[in-house]
Amino acid sequence: MKNIQGKFHVIESFSIKRKNEFYLLGILEDGEIQLNWFVNIPFNASISLTVRISETEDIEISSDSNKYKLIIIKSDPETIDLLLALHIGSEFLNITIEGCD
Repeated sequence: MKNIQGKFHVIESFSIKRKNEFYLLGILEDGEIQLNWFVNIPFNASISLTVRISETEDIEISSDSNKYKLIIIKSDPETIDLLLALHIGSEFLNITIEGCD
């Protein structure tokens, strides 16, 4: 596996299409996240899509004591549609230094 730097537990994903941004809301379970690193989204055991992390934000929810992380991915409309179609949520994704845009 590509130099895994972190394990991100995705709670939910969504998009703001007007901004060409896709968001992964979750908890960093292990390791770290940095800008321009990659999130690895598996299709199956041997194939995964890597997307570059454009920004991150710390999120607090008024009715929840957990500290969440928001990963922001800026991309073209076709990639955003693909990511939405994957229904990413309630799963663990690897964070890596290496990947392809």
